[in-house]
Amino acid sequence: MDFSLLIVAAGWIGAILTVAAYGLLSAGKLAADSPWFQVGNIVGAGMLLISAASNGAWPSAVVNGIWIVIGLQASIMLVRRARQRARSAASNPMTDALPTITSTGTGTVSVIGEQVDVLDEILPPTVAIPIITQAMLAEEHARRAQTHAHEGTDTGRVSIGV
Repeated sequence: MDFSLLIVAAGWIGAILTVAAYGLLSAGKLAADSPWFQVGNIVGAGMLLISAASNGAWPSAVVNGIWIVIGLQASIMLVRRARQRARSAASNPMTDALPTITSTGTGTVSVIGEQVDVLDEILPPTVAIPIITQAMLAEEHARRAQTHAHEGTDTGRVSIGV
């Protein structure tokens, strides 16, 4: 196999990877802090560097070398942030005991006789877990008992006693 064919293929694959990563970022399909975006840029720039350097296109080779350094630096920062988040979560055992509730769509949830809209968002535990007191339970029990008592006797007719 001709070595120059591999160099040309590396250049095309690198160009496709780099443009695809940028296109997916621009379309909102990838985030700038996504590992896939960084890998696409680093590998793509590396293949373009090989192709440019072997063809003597030194300005392009230098730019792609710089692009690799930027991608590696961003990747290192992402790993550090992930490790820092893991350490801070491990250092606070109280947050591990609290549940995180994520809604799966917009809808309604019944909350003691009311309808409350649920939005697509992560709700903090203090919002997701209501505090129900004994007085609240007694009040709701009395309200339901009163509603059920009227349901059985109300016929909708008016009677006049003589």
